[in-house]
Amino acid sequence: MNEIKKLIEESVGSLFEKHADSDAIEIMESGGFPATFWDEFSEGGWRSIALTEDEGGAGMGLAGGYILMRLSGYHAVPLPIVESIISVHLLALAGAPLTDGFTALAVADAGFQVDGTSALPRVPWARHASNLVVIMPGENNTRIALVDRDKWTVKEHTNMAGEPRDDVLLANDALGELFELPGVSTERILSWLALGRAAQMTGALSRILECTVEYANERKQFGRLISKFQALQQQISVQAEHVNAAQCAVDAGILHLNTPHEWECIAAAKIRTGEAVGHVCRIAHAVHAAIGFTREYPLQLSTRRSWSWRDEYGNEAWWATKLGDLCLGLERGQLWSWLSEQTNG
Repeated sequence: MNEIKKLIEESVGSLFEKHADSDAIEIMESGGFPATFWDEFSEGGWRSIALTEDEGGAGMGLAGGYILMRLSGYHAVPLPIVESIISVHLLALAGAPLTDGFTALAVADAGFQVDGTSALPRVPWARHASNLVVIMPGENNTRIALVDRDKWTVKEHTNMAGEPRDDVLLANDALGELFELPGVSTERILSWLALGRAAQMTGALSRILECTVEYANERKQFGRLISKFQALQQQISVQAEHVNAAQCAVDAGILHLNTPHEWECIAAAKIRTGEAVGHVCRIAHAVHAAIGFTREYPLQLSTRRSWSWRDEYGNEAWWATKLGDLCLGLERGQLWSWLSEQTNG
């Protein structure tokens, strides 16, 4: 697995790095879609990395998909990597047809009704999608619908990074055939998406730390490299601690996929990465001063994404409340065994 993971990282990393120097980000932030970049990613079969070999995938499961998500965060990839991988995985689980092009993904709440007025808010990249997967809670199982592009309209919005986050309004007859997702709750799907954002954030945080160290070793003040000042060394050390803690939390979430403690570890990962974003980005911009906010300098690509992703699929306060409710619901004397089971899992 480690050798395969390394090969994937090298192959996908080369693809992402090549387009990082292209105009893909400018295309995205101006309202377009980097089609050439998407075509290379899709034709490489990377959308299907989580599928089994019999399903036409690489047999890597969701754990393999999170490798790509982390790399996409590091390279500030202007593509819907998280949503494309997880939507293909869900379609396969439900036995629904896999489609060409990008399939957007929206998780509806329990009260959602398709009546021509209900909107699915802040759907990532909806304006550029060929199809839309709508996830809905059912009486016994989660249901999934694959909606054609001519069955919805969008009200366009973007996040701080300029990524599309559109409100989607479905037509009355949009849903059509529904597929069952036995044993997979909407809460679990949301946690998979949250882990995807956390993985992207750890990639972005790693890049922010690299930019900070590189700049500190190049910039001089009072005739000395600023990296020689003890106060700044201490700040960068704190930055590195947060980056590594976030990476460990995400690794634990990936390691616990398909285990009894999957949800709790993903919650901890989203909380820890969100906290890390606040500290790491603050220190990075303090070290860089004004240059860090300029469009010509790459730091802002990573910090703007980190600030945006921190709030998506639940921020740390939302996840901490959910995790706290779970802990408070444990019977007396069970907290320690619950904690030790996770760390030994």
